[in-house]
Amino acid sequence: MNTALDRNAERASGLQERLTSLIETHTQAEIARRTDFSPNNVSRYSAGTRMPLEFGSALVETLGINPAWLLTGEGTPYLSDISSGTREMAGDLLALVGAMASVNRMRLGSLTGKHHLGVLRDLNDALGQYEGLRAKLNEHSRPIFLKLIDEIRAALLKRDLNRAETLLAAAQQVSRLTDDLFLRAQLEGALSHFHHAGGNPAEALAHQRRSFLSLLLNRGALDEWTQPEAHNYVAILETNGRFEEARRVARAGIELSGGRQVQLEAVGASLDIELGDLARALDTARRVLPHAEQRYRLNIEQTLARGQLLEGSMSMQQAMAFGGDSEAKWSRLVALSVMLENAESLALVLKHSDGHVAREHFTVVHARCLAEALADGGPNPAQRLLVHVENTKQPSDPLSRFGQECCVAQLFRVGGQRKQAQRHTAAAHELLLGLEPGVLPRLEVRALHARNVVALFAGDEKNKAMLAHANALLAEYAARGYRALVFH
Repeated sequence: MNTALDRNAERASGLQERLTSLIETHTQAEIARRTDFSPNNVSRYSAGTRMPLEFGSALVETLGINPAWLLTGEGTPYLSDISSGTREMAGDLLALVGAMASVNRMRLGSLTGKHHLGVLRDLNDALGQYEGLRAKLNEHSRPIFLKLIDEIRAALLKRDLNRAETLLAAAQQVSRLTDDLFLRAQLEGALSHFHHAGGNPAEALAHQRRSFLSLLLNRGALDEWTQPEAHNYVAILETNGRFEEARRVARAGIELSGGRQVQLEAVGASLDIELGDLARALDTARRVLPHAEQRYRLNIEQTLARGQLLEGSMSMQQAMAFGGDSEAKWSRLVALSVMLENAESLALVLKHSDGHVAREHFTVVHARCLAEALADGGPNPAQRLLVHVENTKQPSDPLSRFGQECCVAQLFRVGGQRKQAQRHTAAAHELLLGLEPGVLPRLEVRALHARNVVALFAGDEKNKAMLAHANALLAEYAARGYRALVFH
């Protein structure tokens, strides 16, 4: 049981261990001589007797001991090993503990005696000292904190997750010394980026939500700090399949920025495609493209290409030539070609995506297996994809597992293995029904599942509810202009 007594015992034990380690370097006699405490007292403290604050202060002053290390075990043992700014902050930390200790020594019972006014004055002075020291700690920790955040972001841009994790641990410790909500929001944003890069979208979303809301409350409007966090929030909501929520946040962000926020409008267009508003998506993408900075143009061009492919107004060859090259573009084109099941387009996309998307990426492995199934049939392509899922680190959340089941079902269906295809399609449908409210798979995956259901369960009375669901989705999107989803 982690009671207050347990925690206090752990702290006392840690303090005793650190004092013992100092005695191994300096000897009890030297420590006693330099601190003006008797050798017997030093011996008792090292044996576990409670150490007074004055003794800790003497260790700091005479031996140069780092008070943060002495009190908590964090950092280096000696002040000479840390920067001057951090040393000053460590001294403030010890003074802060002193102020808190002076408050702790006051007993509420003494407030009822004749000296209560003096006690109250002492209490007020101690609390004033506490507040002043907290302000100094905020001031000292801010530049250290911002430098850590910059280094974390640089490490994440290089995908150096090990360094980013080490720096994040340090930033979390420094954050305990500051009350600055803006700095804490920056830390939440960095944690979100770290978890997103590490393939943990749910954890990334929790941190990004706190970062965005904290910054919005702190700043009161979308500015140079809150706009990127709003965009990141929308992007992570999208990654988690929360398309409707992401679209609401994007539209709210556009309104808060005065009706013109190209980056959020572009993301909103992509979300409109997911949610069935193809006409609005294409209108928005065409309108904002001329106003976008170069670094965002490629994303908007990809949205345009995807929308026009789904509309049937652009061929796969045209989409491949449209815009520049990026992993995101080719991953999306591979997913679209898989859904369409056109052998010629699939071969072209696989050929030109090589070098832009890793060959072991799940979508590429699936596409190669599909090309083989379309050419030769049989169960081997589906079995190979199952082995790939088993032998590689694939996400295991329900949304990802739904996609995996759909892809395996498609390969068995195309390969002529009807029973296996039906079994995996039924498993996919169970996962789909079990998703949290507000969570949807990507449109291409939902359409692929619907295609599997219609091809495998047409006329099957036992599965008429699943069949009705699939037909309704395809009919709804076809009626909204998604001609590519009219499968023959």
